[in-house]
Amino acid sequence: MENSGTVLMPGGVRDLLPGEARCKREVENSLLKLFCSCGYQEVVTPTFEYYDVLAPALNDLLAGQLYRFIDDRGQIMILRPDMTTPIARLVGTRLNEQDLPQRFCYAANVFRRESHSGRQREYYQTGVELLGAAGAGADAEVIGLAAESMKLAGVKDFQITVGHVDVLTGVLRGAGFSSAEQKEAKIALSKKDMVKWEGLVAGSQLSAVRKKDFAALPYMHGGAEVLDLLEGLIRDEPAKRGLDCLRRVWKALSDYGFGAQAGIDITLLRGLGYYTGIVFECYVAGVGYPLCGGGRYDELLAKFGYSCPATGFALTVDRVLEALEKQSPSFEERRPDYFITGDDLSSIAEKAKELRENGFIVEVDISESPRDDAVSHASRKGIPHILVMER
Repeated sequence: MENSGTVLMPGGVRDLLPGEARCKREVENSLLKLFCSCGYQEVVTPTFEYYDVLAPALNDLLAGQLYRFIDDRGQIMILRPDMTTPIARLVGTRLNEQDLPQRFCYAANVFRRESHSGRQREYYQTGVELLGAAGAGADAEVIGLAAESMKLAGVKDFQITVGHVDVLTGVLRGAGFSSAEQKEAKIALSKKDMVKWEGLVAGSQLSAVRKKDFAALPYMHGGAEVLDLLEGLIRDEPAKRGLDCLRRVWKALSDYGFGAQAGIDITLLRGLGYYTGIVFECYVAGVGYPLCGGGRYDELLAKFGYSCPATGFALTVDRVLEALEKQSPSFEERRPDYFITGDDLSSIAEKAKELRENGFIVEVDISESPRDDAVSHASRKGIPHILVMER
């Protein structure tokens, strides 16, 4: 069937071969262990949920990427497009009487309908959600944990880019942009459409000097010096509070030991519409999209009847595997340490159990092949220890 050109799998999904599957599981397990060591508790939500329950909490962009289907009772269901929204639903409806803050973590697959050829439509993610803490300390904890996750997963030379929704909005408002123009500007900045951005600035009511300052906004990347430059571009209090939050988060990241990897980009915008404050993404050279991202979403839980500040992040394991593959090509399959063959089944079972209890991988011969063929098979696989146990 393959030779005839028949497509055996839908686009946007993938098989994981043994080496890849082992690496994926090791990354997930090590990250969950890290999260739990920081006080986060694992939760599991359903793979599919009612459309009418989750859809009002999703912005139009993500709503257009939902996989919908009708169940046997005629209800519209969706495959979960992220984990933040289901966890917000869980907390808002079932855990809203618990003491705050609450910390949760997860490892799960999520699904998004993509119109672009070659885009993934099923993702594996791990992440955390910190609910009930509104300050910069909570933002710093989450971003620091995201950076620690990248490091623990083995990703080298990653960079953390941090922005703030209120600061960008304040900058655009300070330029005199109307609400419609602000929306246009955010789209242009998110797409890195410099021609569109410069056209908006040129058509604004700003003075020539301030037009030059605003035109340079997309190129303001760096450390604390960027925050100093931004001070002259904002006027309103929410933006000033956001700038103060960025300063405190920046200092905390330096205290955590990630100052060299962090940078500020006030034009950073995340694709999900529920972010309200700090936003961030983690990148690595050679992978053309963020491996990890998140931020503050203080208004999301209110859509489930529970007003509560919140922040968190999701790390896309598929993209981490891609980065690791680029660093060290090919995921090796883990071969057994021992191969046992022979006709003394009782002794074979006892020896295999003993070795496995001591942490070794043991393959037992079940081929019923001649002894020499079985030993040759184990040798070809590169198994270092071959035991023959006869009566």
